[in-house]
Amino acid sequence: MRLVRYNPMNELAFWGNSFNDSFFNTKPKTEESWYPAVDILNEKDNVVLNIELPGVKKEDISVNIEDRVLTIKGERKFENEEKKDSYFKKERSYGSFKRSFSLSDDILTDNVDADFKDGVLKLTLKKDNTKEEIKQITIN
Repeated sequence: MRLVRYNPMNELAFWGNSFNDSFFNTKPKTEESWYPAVDILNEKDNVVLNIELPGVKKEDISVNIEDRVLTIKGERKFENEEKKDSYFKKERSYGSFKRSFSLSDDILTDNVDADFKDGVLKLTLKKDNTKEEIKQITIN
């Protein structure tokens, strides 16, 4: 066993740097990537995605499907106001985002409903329920 002499100044230095770096960081977050939270519900006839996009305008969002990949892109713009006050702490992220999801074969890519309300983008993708189910075949 090795003995190490305790030095309380080491702990103060650690906490001082961490505290100052995270708590007193007055630089506003700009041009950083961020990822909106997404809830995916698998219903009988639909797959529903609820994407949280607070502070994002509808015209700054694009949704497309290419090669069975659903992509949601957008941007939350930094509101650069001319004020003499400085932020004590700024945690909200700004900038562009991009989320992509691979779609299974039972999703109809030509039948997607999109609704944007109260900062939540709701995408409803219809399932193709006419496909044959897997059948068990008995081997003789």
